[in-house]
Amino acid sequence: MSWLIRIRPGVLVVFGSSAIGGAAYRHFKPGSAEASLNPHTFTPYTLVDKQDVSDTSAIFTLRHRDGAPDPESVKEAWKRSVWSVQVKQPQLQIARAYTLLPPKTDGIQAGEKEAEDVRLLIREEEGGEVSTYLHRLAEKSTIELRGPNVECELPHDIKEVLFLAGGTGIAPAMQVAQALGRRTGSKMHILWANRRREECIGGVSDEHIPANPIIHSGTSWWRSLIGLGHTAAPQAVVDKHSSQGKGVLVQELEALKECSQAGTRGLSVQYYVDAEKTFIKPGDVAKRLHVEGPEEKGSRLILVSGPDGFIEHWAGKKLWVGGREVQGEIGGVLGQMDLKDWNVFKL
Repeated sequence: MSWLIRIRPGVLVVFGSSAIGGAAYRHFKPGSAEASLNPHTFTPYTLVDKQDVSDTSAIFTLRHRDGAPDPESVKEAWKRSVWSVQVKQPQLQIARAYTLLPPKTDGIQAGEKEAEDVRLLIREEEGGEVSTYLHRLAEKSTIELRGPNVECELPHDIKEVLFLAGGTGIAPAMQVAQALGRRTGSKMHILWANRRREECIGGVSDEHIPANPIIHSGTSWWRSLIGLGHTAAPQAVVDKHSSQGKGVLVQELEALKECSQAGTRGLSVQYYVDAEKTFIKPGDVAKRLHVEGPEEKGSRLILVSGPDGFIEHWAGKKLWVGGREVQGEIGGVLGQMDLKDWNVFKL
C-alpha cells in the first residue's frame, strides 16, 4: 500500500503502511538525516517545552538537536506561504504534518536561538496515533521532522485576507498574519470558532458578538469531532499561563495585531465559542467582502482551516484525484454567496 496524503484541519496528514510504507520509513531513518530541516529526510529535534493550551491541546516547542540554522527554504516559506512539517511516529511507521505557529514576537530579535525553534499546536485526538504519541513524550525527547511542505502560497499582490478558522485551524491563520505583517497596505480578518472558551480564554472580539439562543443545525459539526468531549476547569488554564487572565494563543494574537499596526491596514480577530452560543454567520463573512474603494487593487483571499466538518460547512468537500486530495468546487455557505473577486482556498 502506498503512502496516503490527506489534508486535515490546517495540516497535511501522511500515513505509511505495509511493505512500501516500511521501506519509506527505513529510507528516512535517523542516521540519514541531513544537518538542517529539509523536505527529503527526517531531521532530529529536541522537545524543549510543552505548554498546555487546554486539557486536550498544547504548544510543543522543538529545537534543532545540533543547532543548525534554518535553510533558505524555511526563511522563504515564512515570508509568503502557509507551510507545515511532517512529524514521525517511529513506533507505527507513520507521520503527520502540522502547521507551525509563527515565532514569538515578545522581544525576540532575528538571530536569537529561540526564534529558530519549531512551535506546533497539537490537539490530542482520541484514536490519533501521532498526537497521542507526542502528548506522552517527556521533555528532552527526540522528535523527527521533515519539511517545509508548502500548502498555500500567498499571491505577491495580496491585499486582503479573510480567514475562517475552526479550533487548531488558528495555527495557519497566525502564519498568514505573520506573513502579511511584511506586506505594506495589507489587511486581514480572522474569524476563530472554538467549541469551548478554554481554547481562547480572555479573547475579546474587535466587534461585539451577541449570543444566539438558537442553535442552528449548521453549527452542530462540533459534536461530530473526536477527542473534544473532555471537560476541564478553564480557570486552571488561566492561572497556569497568564496572570492577566488571557490564554497563550490570545496573547500571541494580540502581539500579532500590534505588529501589524505599523505598515499594514491592520489585523482584526473575532472570537466565537460554541458553548456560549456564538457562531460565525454568513453575515459576518459578507460584510468583510466589501472593497473599501476603487483604488484598492490586488488579490483577495478567503482561507478556511479546521476540522473536516468545518471546512465542508463553509467551503464544501475536497476531492481525491490521483491519490491526492485537491480543492474541488466551492460549496457550502461560501458557494451560495456572492464572493465578488475573492478567491477561496481550503486548508
